[in-house]
Amino acid sequence: MVKFLMALLLSAAVSLAAPNQTVEPISPHARENFDISSEILKSEQGQIYKIFYAVPKGAKKQGKILFMTDGNAQFVTLLNLYERGAAPLIVGIGYDTNLAYDVANRTRDYTPKAAGEEFSKGGGADKFYKFIKEILLPRVEAKFDAKQSEKCLYGHSFGGLFALFVLLQNEGIFDEFFIASPSLWWGDSEILKNAVQGGKFKEPLKAKFVWLGVGELEKRAGKTDREGILSARDLAKILDASGVKNEFKIYEGQTHGGVIPLVLKDVLKHFAQ
Repeated sequence: MVKFLMALLLSAAVSLAAPNQTVEPISPHARENFDISSEILKSEQGQIYKIFYAVPKGAKKQGKILFMTDGNAQFVTLLNLYERGAAPLIVGIGYDTNLAYDVANRTRDYTPKAAGEEFSKGGGADKFYKFIKEILLPRVEAKFDAKQSEKCLYGHSFGGLFALFVLLQNEGIFDEFFIASPSLWWGDSEILKNAVQGGKFKEPLKAKFVWLGVGELEKRAGKTDREGILSARDLAKILDASGVKNEFKIYEGQTHGGVIPLVLKDVLKHFAQ
């Protein structure tokens, strides 16, 4: 009986932690307002990516481009949340799968190198970033005549960690960053700790704007509660101390996954201003 109860509890914990793998259909309203397409691109290492495009109908030129991680799921969510007003050209970076989240590949691609067995399935953020800046970005600029457009990067969870990784590369490729619920526990927060001295970034960031959001109830036992792990609140303080133009929002009563549609609504509001 005890073994049965333990198995039941473990099963429940796994189901709560696992993402919803069903991709919602694109709404008629989204199709009325965007020209939507996709294509397959390959990295130098032969990794296959499915790239989703949504071009606002009637836009004469692309003022801003939003690149999104977790494109299989959150590209559609963003489109379906759109109501009215200005919108960017949207580029969702996904994988050639029918699942909403390719857990193994996103773990590999979105996370920086880190010591320890716990982090052994990740560490490919540098290669993924190289794919974006050397293959995807030139492709988008040529396809949509968008070389002069402002580039923005969005990510949630591991995607948020990747957005932070790119921000800290400080190459000026992206102008604005939307960092949602970043998994700062990865690598014991070393990615952020190594970039900070005296409570602020060691060098001025080239980003024009950083948006940061997190759910009030975001916790992960054995991850976020470890000693020395930095939080989104810590990152917000560092951005302020470093003089980076930013906005920080805590979503009351929301969990790690629950913030996604709320964050995406706020991202759309930002572009509609």
